[in-house]
Amino acid sequence: MTMIKDIQYALRLLAKKPGFTLLTTLVMAVGVGLSVFLFSMFNTMLFKDLPFKDSDRLVRFHITQDGVEASDGVDLHDYAEIASNLKGVELFGAYKEMNVNAIGRDGARRYRAAKTDPSIFQLSRTAPLFGREFNTQDNQQGAEAVVVIGYEVWRTQFGGDENIIDQTLRIDGKTHKVIGVMPQGYWFPDNTDLWLPLRLTPNAIARGKGDKLEAIALLQKNSAQDDINRQLDMIMQRIAVRHPETNKGLGVFINAFQRGAERDGIEVVYSMQIAAILILLLASINVGNLLYSRAIERNKETAIRVALGAPRGRLISQMLWESAIICSLGGLIGLLVMAWGLEVAAATVETFFTDKPAFWWHFGIDAFTLKIFFGFVLATILATGLLPAWKNSGADFNAALRDGTRGALGKKSGRLNRILVISEIFLSMTILIAAATMVVGAYRATFADFGVKSDNLLTARTLLREVQYQTPEQKIQFINALVAQLENSPGIGKVMIASMFPADWGWTPRIALEGKEYSQVQNNAYPKVNYIMVTPGTLAKLGVELKAGRYFDNSDEGVEKKSVIVTDSFAAAHFPNDSALGKRLRVVDAVGHADQLLTIIGVVNHTLYGDANNASGKMPTVFRPFSQTPKSDFTIAVEMKTDRATTVRTLRNAVAAIDPELPLFQIEDYATKKKRNGAPIRFISTIFMIFGLAAVVLAATGIYGVMSNTISQRTQEIGVKRALGAQDEQITRQFLWTGGKQLLWGGIPGAAAGCAMAFAMAHVIGIAAADLILVTTIMVSVVAGVVILATYLPTKRALQLEPGDALRYE
Repeated sequence: MTMIKDIQYALRLLAKKPGFTLLTTLVMAVGVGLSVFLFSMFNTMLFKDLPFKDSDRLVRFHITQDGVEASDGVDLHDYAEIASNLKGVELFGAYKEMNVNAIGRDGARRYRAAKTDPSIFQLSRTAPLFGREFNTQDNQQGAEAVVVIGYEVWRTQFGGDENIIDQTLRIDGKTHKVIGVMPQGYWFPDNTDLWLPLRLTPNAIARGKGDKLEAIALLQKNSAQDDINRQLDMIMQRIAVRHPETNKGLGVFINAFQRGAERDGIEVVYSMQIAAILILLLASINVGNLLYSRAIERNKETAIRVALGAPRGRLISQMLWESAIICSLGGLIGLLVMAWGLEVAAATVETFFTDKPAFWWHFGIDAFTLKIFFGFVLATILATGLLPAWKNSGADFNAALRDGTRGALGKKSGRLNRILVISEIFLSMTILIAAATMVVGAYRATFADFGVKSDNLLTARTLLREVQYQTPEQKIQFINALVAQLENSPGIGKVMIASMFPADWGWTPRIALEGKEYSQVQNNAYPKVNYIMVTPGTLAKLGVELKAGRYFDNSDEGVEKKSVIVTDSFAAAHFPNDSALGKRLRVVDAVGHADQLLTIIGVVNHTLYGDANNASGKMPTVFRPFSQTPKSDFTIAVEMKTDRATTVRTLRNAVAAIDPELPLFQIEDYATKKKRNGAPIRFISTIFMIFGLAAVVLAATGIYGVMSNTISQRTQEIGVKRALGAQDEQITRQFLWTGGKQLLWGGIPGAAAGCAMAFAMAHVIGIAAADLILVTTIMVSVVAGVVILATYLPTKRALQLEPGDALRYE
């Protein structure tokens, strides 16, 4: 009964000041909603358990070169040695991702496949819906070609036929017997549609010549990742001693399976989580300050109730209910808005990928989201309500009743107000610098110069079947026939073919320059480049500007020819004081063996492959004619002279006229491809920008509220000073100096913390030191302006009162 009365009392107090109630509720909605949204989103992407039993023990192996994480997989021989010597692992697994063409009832389709060893399904604790998984016999060389298919493939290519087992599916021109069907929603390990036997043969392949594998493992229940990583360090060191030519500086470590897509972007994740906590703190400080001001306004009322014998616990309970109602209502509003935000995030994240996002990314309100939500709401109730309630109810009621001050501010409140202002300055400065850094990174990604003209281009990828296109001549013949077919098709303008186009991730081998010595035991001494195959005329048609020499022409056609074109970034890096024309280079394999010498015949402007925001976008490129090293996987780009649908139909018909079993996939406008390159950083920066705007609003209102309240309660003091002859300018300078000192106390550590967060993100988002300095300067100026205005405006308002009115002010 007492609790109900306390709640009713708190509701009456809130109803008396609807403006105050609305303001504090919205502030908490912003703080709780933004912070829970961010934690929920990153938990789904990076930390949430996979939908399998024991998935918390599932780990992925990662490669490092001289301590820096690399994108390469684990070498076949290294994997075999790790699997033989590593302790604390229940089950090992390896796979190799690939794209395949399959022919079924639905016609020719491209699928994402994984060549795996037999343990892959055991690792995920998932049995086939029909049939069986791979066994040891399936994984032997020369065994019958078999395949396990996904649920969607079963439905589309076989019509959901329950008698699917032992039926056949043609994959890359070869017939495979279906031995199993996986359950609906099973895409392990990486959005996989088809599973094929890996058939490892490390003893039959020389070290350094084997495949690079994605390695995963299921740890034993009592195994710790740190212990496993220490073992891996020792194993890799022993391998490097025996095989320095391939393993010098090479390391391996494990991480949670879900964290495989994060790579070096974890600094951004942690920075955003810190920003979320800071936003919540900022909102809590604002609401706590407003509640404290209201509690002080009722200081004498509280003192009288204490004097009349009211229990302190009852007084604290009444004040806490006011905070609980505000924080709960604000949190509920924030949760509803956050749920909508997660739906938007899910739709936005899908645009980052040409295929589909990771199979475990299901954004929405789940158990973790609710747990963090209730935790944050409880924390804000205690943070915003407990301190005002405790301080106000525990004051000496005799002192409060004798206090001669009029209004809300008592004699000991000034120090707390200063702490509040300093805290808000610190938090807002930190968030703003970090947010502005992300926005600058997004701006650079959006307007990055890819070095090409992409107006009105349509791109599509295809994959030649190795069974039908075994020789380089067969691949070249297909390319030539396709180009001729497209160039003679109505509605098609320029035709270009390349292994990858700018904005894609290309192959990045190491190269060796003629006449330069390289350490044979230090493989990373060889510089890396983007190595791109193009048909003659493609660079000119793309608008890649020729700086020196010539483009490829018919004289460069043929597997026996050895010519390349390099970007000006390559020339500047390796021939800063000389012409690159006529110089020669080799492509180097994993053990330092070099290909034949290739002669540089031209220099073009820099083209951007990989991520526009980090070092990959700055990597030089070496172009080579497609006919010299023909590839099975390539991209076609055509200029659209008619509508998109007609162009797509023409493109499909041209391919089908040459090979009806060859599918096209990833058909999209080139402008979309380029836009997708910076989409993740733009998305993250948008969230950061929202955080920054929220920080500005919260800080501005909070600082203004505290400063206004402080100056308002010193109105009598201002009146006395003016009555004694003090000039208005003098009083204004005094208050501005007070605000300036608080700015320094909060701003300097806030700028340092913001710069630390920005610096941690800088190498991920491609921000230079000059950008950091500029961002910091602007954000410091913004916060300083807020503090100055928050001090000046209330002071000016107080100075507008006549001294006599100021002395009577309450």
